[in-house]
Amino acid sequence: MAILQNILNVIDEGIHVIDKNGFTILYNKAMGELEGMQAEDVVGQKFLSVFPDLNHQTSTLLQVLTSEKPILDQSQTYMNRQKKKIMTINSTIPLYVNNEKIGAVEIAKNITRIKELSDEIMRLQQTITQPVYHGKHHIRSYSFEDLKGQSPTFQKAIKLAKRAAKSSSSVLIYGETGTGKELFVQGIHYASRRSSNPFIAQNCAAFPESLLESLLFGTSKGSFTGAVDRPGIFEQANGGTILLDEINSMGLQLQAKLLRVLQEGYVRRVGGLKDIPVDVRIIATTNEDPQFILQHGKIRKDLYYRLNVVNILIPPLRDRKEDIEGLTDYFIAKYNSQLKLSVTGMDSECLDAFMNYP
Repeated sequence: MAILQNILNVIDEGIHVIDKNGFTILYNKAMGELEGMQAEDVVGQKFLSVFPDLNHQTSTLLQVLTSEKPILDQSQTYMNRQKKKIMTINSTIPLYVNNEKIGAVEIAKNITRIKELSDEIMRLQQTITQPVYHGKHHIRSYSFEDLKGQSPTFQKAIKLAKRAAKSSSSVLIYGETGTGKELFVQGIHYASRRSSNPFIAQNCAAFPESLLESLLFGTSKGSFTGAVDRPGIFEQANGGTILLDEINSMGLQLQAKLLRVLQEGYVRRVGGLKDIPVDVRIIATTNEDPQFILQHGKIRKDLYYRLNVVNILIPPLRDRKEDIEGLTDYFIAKYNSQLKLSVTGMDSECLDAFMNYP
């Protein structure tokens, strides 16, 4: 058992194991750091004597020990022994030997810092849904005039985007990283009837699914310890447009909830009971081929067809090399102005290097 304890102490996740009678038999260093305790204070002790604020209803370990049903990826916010508020994502499962229940194990990951960052992002996003000005100038936004390129494939994408701006349909945009997907999305928003309402972009790959759900749909006070009433992105963007970037990174369970919002036109905050009507246009982007993510189960078929009303492919620069010279001239002029320089054009060797770069 001592060897096992030493092995568990080098693992980043917190691990707490109790036997079938509710006594702790394993408690690693990471869990002790989370809860502000030492293993010697916990191992061998009755669980409820060490954690008197918990009971059979509030402790996931004791719930699983009784029900023998796993509880996976559950958010928990609580005060540790040092009265510091922490937030974890826990998975708790029953343990068996020869089909006989011998206890339960809880694996906890500390996401306190991630939660603090997500709260700050939500606060900032609430701020940017209001008109923001810097002196006499409005915050930077992009329109179709900012899209530079004359190649047929690029102009076809712009033409489709301009048509999409005149409708209220959902849009799915595919383009490799760096092709300018958000510029197209903003172009659609600011050319649409929603242009005076909020535009909010959310990268679906930036957060774990449980936190992304709170960001999108908001939280209701009491939904979990420490939760407050806070509107999500859908409420903040009401009347406007939401960009869901890298939709292929969103978990399938959350995709199902997103589909319900698109179909029914209302959101329900995490832990809430009230249905809140929202009028939001969704534009989703993916950096992988839509058919590929569909075939490989990275996006639900029903959500895919709901989003893919208008489909726009943004070609990479290697497929529209005729735009390279014009783009180079554009950037020379831009940085001449910013840096007070007077660069004029480029020599043929430089242009050849650009044209042959893969």
